[in-house]
Amino acid sequence: MLHLGPRNDVFFDLLEKEVANLYEGARQLLSLVNDYTDPQTKVDRLLEIEHRGDDITREIIERLNKTFITPIEREDISGLAFTIDDVLDMVAGVGDRMLLYEVGHPTPEVVEMCKDMERATGALVKLIHEMRRLSFDSVRSLCEEVKRWEMDADQLYRRSVAKLLNEPGYDPIYVIKWKEIYEKLEDGMDFCEDVSNLVEGVILKNA
Repeated sequence: MLHLGPRNDVFFDLLEKEVANLYEGARQLLSLVNDYTDPQTKVDRLLEIEHRGDDITREIIERLNKTFITPIEREDISGLAFTIDDVLDMVAGVGDRMLLYEVGHPTPEVVEMCKDMERATGALVKLIHEMRRLSFDSVRSLCEEVKRWEMDADQLYRRSVAKLLNEPGYDPIYVIKWKEIYEKLEDGMDFCEDVSNLVEGVILKNA
């Protein structure tokens, strides 16, 4: 079982709050691509979630700067906070670009990638919630789940970009728009894996 340092649950509480907010953002993005009606309202909501995430990240760093003893290493806390925020930035960026670029109806590929994002961030919620007390085997299982969704999204990304570039008939501007959107989702999934790797590192250092 995990044995962490001196108790200061505020950092765990804030990280849980931050990752729950991320999950809400991923769910909002999935709602957008599943039903692309009134996209402006849905994207506005997504950007509100992103701004809330920025506020939570800022609070974590401000508290970290004022706290002498932390339950885990300071760089682990800040690394988790910033990387969770990076995921949310990508999630919000996808919705924002879809609206800004007027791409129209979402592609089947972006819907599937958004499903992977929702699943991966859901696993991160469990991982952060249990970080302070899980055994290494349990953490590893959750990390492997995040990795599975990241790998699935990576395969979707490769197929999606290949389709854009290789199939005839696509307008070049259409290709540029959707390629950027796919890349943001892929980057977000990579950041999800980075979060899981950071948690696994915390467990290894404190077991």
